[in-house]
This record gives sequence, structure tokens and C-alpha cells, in this order.
Amino acid sequence: MSKVHLAPSRKDIARHLELALQHGCGLELQAFSNPEVLNNSWQTLLSEYKILLKDFPGSISCHGAFFDMYAASFDPRVVELTREHYLLNLDIAAELGASQVVFHTNFLPMIRTEFYRHEWLKNQRDFLLKLEPEAAQRGLRVAIENMWDPDPYLLVELFEGLVTPHIGVCLDVSHAYLYRFNRQQTVEFWLQTLEPYVIHVHMNNTRGVIDEHLALNAPGSALDYTTLLPLLAALERAAVLVVEIDEPDAAEQSLQFIRRVLGPAFCASGEIIPSA
Repeated sequence: MSKVHLAPSRKDIARHLELALQHGCGLELQAFSNPEVLNNSWQTLLSEYKILLKDFPGSISCHGAFFDMYAASFDPRVVELTREHYLLNLDIAAELGASQVVFHTNFLPMIRTEFYRHEWLKNQRDFLLKLEPEAAQRGLRVAIENMWDPDPYLLVELFEGLVTPHIGVCLDVSHAYLYRFNRQQTVEFWLQTLEPYVIHVHMNNTRGVIDEHLALNAPGSALDYTTLLPLLAALERAAVLVVEIDEPDAAEQSLQFIRRVLGPAFCASGEIIPSA
């Protein structure tokens, strides 16, 4: 599996595919997270991608539906719609030969009651236990991404004691920084707390106010990836590191930065070879 993936959210992935081939990266395909695609044109796009990626040597992951998806909803009809979209995403990922699919927690942190958190955890666990055999049947792993999670303990509480070998955590670095309630909890703390569960990482930068998906080394950005990248590269479960940046020039800038920090062969082989 390629250690680094590029993640274009656009349907036209030609430029990111070119960069992936040039740098020895994989791809995370995000267009199938779009409800317009899932409800209308997914078959056409799937056919186009299968042709485009037929000889692609890198590994592939996919981002699943997340707009208005709520696996832990108290309303069974909302849960059923979420499950329907998730299973379609798993089918699409299997058709594309992907290894992992990302879904969001979509926990609502502004509902600050113990009852809500307790019931969310119970409902989410029940949903994941039913999703586990679906992922296993298709030979996929599922990564649950922190979105508005107020602390890293939510995902720890979700996965502690949960027997789901095909389901782990996607740590979104910018989300952790932007949406944490306790500003003393650094991204490094989130990483340390969640490390046993992390199989996938989303990387981009922000100036600290909104989710901007800037280059990893963008001027004036809040996150120090010179420090973070070696920690992410050393995760115990060999997580896929995803450059989640839609703008191709910023994505390429980030790949060059990764090579400077981790070594020129890291993207292709996963081995950290210091630069000369």
C-alpha cells in the first residue's frame, strides 16, 4: 500500500493522478461523497474512473458520504438512509479496488448533555457492529473520521472493547485543531491518545479559524507539519497519510515538503530515507 495518498474532491482527477504517478503516491477518491453523485451519476463516474485507473500502480482509498449522514441518529429512517449510502460507498470502493473507505463521526458537540453523548456512543457502536461484516465481506477497512469532535476521548470511548477488526480511526489533523473544546489539548495529544486506533490520516493546513485545506507548509498556517510528519509516519498501525488538498499546486507543494521532511522515497515505499 502506498504510504501517502492524494485526495482530490473534484470529479476530474487528471492532475492529481498525474502527481500521484510522478511521486509514487496513492489516491483517495472523494467525489463519491457528494450526494449529487450518489443519487444520480455514480455509475457513469465509476465507469470513467475504472478506465482512468486501470493501470494505476498505487493503492486507492475512498471517502464516503458525509453530508447530513448520521449513523447514530435517534431516528431509524435517518440511520437507514445513512446505511444505504455507506453500503453503496463500500460497493463502489470494492469495484475500484480500494483498500479503505472513510466516513465521519458527525457528532454534534453543541448538544452538551451526558445523555446525548451516551446515546450517541451506543447508537454508533450498534451501527459499526453491523457495518463490520459488510466491510469484511468486501475486503475493505473503514476509517471513522473526527469531524466536530470536541475531544479525542469520544473515539476512544467508541472503539474501546469494540470488536471491529476492519474498522478504525481516521485522524483529521485540521479538524482536531479547529474543533477541540479544550485548547490545551494539542494535535500531538490527540495523536497520542488515538494512536492505537488510527489507520488513516487527513493532512492539510489552516490559519486557525476555518477548515481551509491549505498546503502543509502554507505561510501563516497554524499547524507545524515539520514536527507532526515524523510522528504521523511512525504511527503503530502504519496509517495511510492523505494529502487532502484539492488545489493541485498546493498538493504538489505539500508532496515536495513531505519529501524534504521524511526523505525522498517515503511516498512510494513508506520507508523514511533521510535526504542527502
